[in-house]
Amino acid sequence: MEPVLKREKQAFASFLFFTFLTLILFAPAIENIAYLATLNLDNVITFLCLIGIILFQLKQPKALMTQEYIIIGLMLIIIILGLFGNMASGIRGTSFIILDIWSISKCFVAYFFGRLAFQEGFFTSQTDRLVLYAKWVIGILFLLLLVNLAYPIWPSTEFRFGIRTQYLLFPHATYLSATVFFCMLFLGLKNVRYHIPFLLMGSTLIFFAARNKGLIFIAIYFFMLLFQYYAKKKSFKISYLILPGVALIAMFWEVIDTRLLSSTTSARSLLYQGAFKIADMYAPFGAGFASFGSGSSVKNYSSLYDTLRFYDYYGFTRENPQYLNDSYVAMFLAQFGYIGVVCFGLIIMLFLLMINRRSGSTQAFTLVLFLYAITSLFTELYLTTSLGIITFFLIGISFGNEKTKPALGKDALWKKPFH
Repeated sequence: MEPVLKREKQAFASFLFFTFLTLILFAPAIENIAYLATLNLDNVITFLCLIGIILFQLKQPKALMTQEYIIIGLMLIIIILGLFGNMASGIRGTSFIILDIWSISKCFVAYFFGRLAFQEGFFTSQTDRLVLYAKWVIGILFLLLLVNLAYPIWPSTEFRFGIRTQYLLFPHATYLSATVFFCMLFLGLKNVRYHIPFLLMGSTLIFFAARNKGLIFIAIYFFMLLFQYYAKKKSFKISYLILPGVALIAMFWEVIDTRLLSSTTSARSLLYQGAFKIADMYAPFGAGFASFGSGSSVKNYSSLYDTLRFYDYYGFTRENPQYLNDSYVAMFLAQFGYIGVVCFGLIIMLFLLMINRRSGSTQAFTLVLFLYAITSLFTELYLTTSLGIITFFLIGISFGNEKTKPALGKDALWKKPFH
């Protein structure tokens, strides 16, 4: 009787996992259907995850790692900073503030759901199913691409890199790129050399999505393949990323400076310049929730946009606010100030340290997912979207896959020898 009950639990966990994965991965496509646009699937599912965390912890509580408790504490500090910022800036609206708090918290809810809701070893047990799932998704999307190229069922008027941008089922090409990227990551979990045709299909899909980030995703993916080969013998040390990271920033500093900092015509650069001004105006707390760069600040059309005369710029007006929430980092800087950015930097460091303690395919998978998230923070409200939710859910379930949770102790990132 006990083995039967165990199999039933495993079957339910597998169903729950793939249902979550599919709904979140295709939430933008589902909401792209007119009569389903108001579903807000990512918010509904994340709220159910929060309820799930509470129920699972009441029924069979699991201990968290020390670093995870610190992350929760840092998030509480950020929320308090935001509330102080609201008092300083005079921006009110309880519903907008609550929505913003939920917005920055839901990816962490997904992370802890992945960590706590599944038994040790569950993620490893799903590897074969994940590979098959990825093949089906990439294969179907590739067939839809071929059909759409021959007969534009999902027409697009946008051109990039000299080709017509493909959205297919999704409202934006970024979601198409990201969906394919996640599936390519799943293919890398096992015997990747047998999946080369599907990897080529995925690369073709990302190419036709024609996003700059898509090219970065492909580069990160092939980095993961090389890393997985390397990780068969020893674990990868996060400190190895410091020199390449510094070198890349130095090589592309002119592009970074022009597009993000000093341009007077780039929408994203204007967003960052506004964020720095607000952080200085309302130092040290920032301007608080629903004040700048977030979804709530756009719905409410924050008074700070008038103060900064953003109504003079295309894409920043009340009637056309499409560029106002185009960067998570700019939003965070303006709303929570320099102290909030430091707290968020510490959260990033804690995740890197936890990843640093893993090895093999678990470390490869979580590292690339995390790098993917970090590279997206500068160009979109990544962590507040379905993409942030699924990224942190997968990181959480990967961490929870291990039977023993490593302690950092004195084995710090910067003290590891280069050997």
